[in-house]
Amino acid sequence: MPEVQFLLAHGSRNPQWRLPFEVIAARLQVAQPQRRIMLCYLELWTPSLDEGMREAYAAGLRRYRISPLFWSSGRHLQEDLPALVAQLRAELPGCEIRVDGPLGESEMIIRAALQALQ
Repeated sequence: MPEVQFLLAHGSRNPQWRLPFEVIAARLQVAQPQRRIMLCYLELWTPSLDEGMREAYAAGLRRYRISPLFWSSGRHLQEDLPALVAQLRAELPGCEIRVDGPLGESEMIIRAALQALQ
């Protein structure tokens, strides 16, 4: 069964804020055509993560990977996301939900940031 990868961004009132995330989602979809990539937001924008997961569930998909596009693990990732995932696990039976760590804590991203800042 194919996996849906939910790229989870925070959300902002500024519409230009989302452009880099849309580029990442589009390029990842091209690189991984066998996987469905869905950009979702924790707040302020749609689709929200719960909307995206309900849509995937309605389409018969049951394997989910949540990849937070966050620099580090603050309150949203330590409290809000686990509570939301617990709610969705209860609401959408039979789902496999995997949650990655924040993107900014990846050694590859740290190296890229250091290179860009040189």
